[in-house]
Amino acid sequence: MTNAAGTDRPLGTERVLLVGAGAMGRAIVEGTLAAGVMRAEQWLAAEPDAERRHAMRTLGVRCETEVRTLFGELREDDQVLLAVKPQSLGEVAVQLGQREGGRAERSRIVISILAGTPTTRIRAALGEWARVIRAMPNLGASVGRSTTALAIGAGARAGDEGLAACIFGAVGRLVERVDESMMDAFTAIAGSGPAYVFLLAEAMEAAAREQGFDREAAARIVREVIGGSAALMDAAKKDPAELRASVTSKGGTTEAAVRVLENAKAKDLLIRAMHAARERGVELSRM
Repeated sequence: MTNAAGTDRPLGTERVLLVGAGAMGRAIVEGTLAAGVMRAEQWLAAEPDAERRHAMRTLGVRCETEVRTLFGELREDDQVLLAVKPQSLGEVAVQLGQREGGRAERSRIVISILAGTPTTRIRAALGEWARVIRAMPNLGASVGRSTTALAIGAGARAGDEGLAACIFGAVGRLVERVDESMMDAFTAIAGSGPAYVFLLAEAMEAAAREQGFDREAAARIVREVIGGSAALMDAAKKDPAELRASVTSKGGTTEAAVRVLENAKAKDLLIRAMHAARERGVELSRM
């Protein structure tokens, strides 16, 4: 595996058709516009929900109800970004398939962020024209801090991931290049990762309230602790165990807390949880 934070890829003229303008789709578009990676006119979007269409249009992006309308206007180098729910793949494939009619479609890059959906399934649904790149961003994309995995998938070849790396580099500092076989593991760690942190925050806030802080104060304190700890890990470049040891004085308050967590095997529980997430991803990919 290698990683890349962003890319030096020059801004081209190719456009991207975004299929599904939900929270993640919009975050991706906003990130590329803010970073200057793409211009609004390089995005096309298809979204059935009127409110979401309006939101895209406020960004200066042309957004229509149906995919087929925009797909028919794509030029040779334009790409497609699938950001719909996995169960909507069949419906999208029908609309794209109707465009193909009786002629052979030239091969085109399709970037997919569909969770638990192998690129072989996507290509089988869309047709052999699709050169599929699989990406897995996470919720951090909404604040420009996504941790994203990128894999060359069915029908794709080396270099096809260039624009995808550029796009996801605009919504986060880390784009991890992985083999597609590692996607379920990556999803368990990074895709679901924010939920683990939020659960920790929930527990810390609850404890703070039990010890006398009001809700607002508890929230402020816990958010700052988590944000500061993340910043320290980033700046110190030390192993988490080493950082934990540095704040755990013998006989002190932190040691008392850590002992309770260790006795409850909290670390083992987290590891088991991530394994469960990966196993569920494997199950979904086989359905």
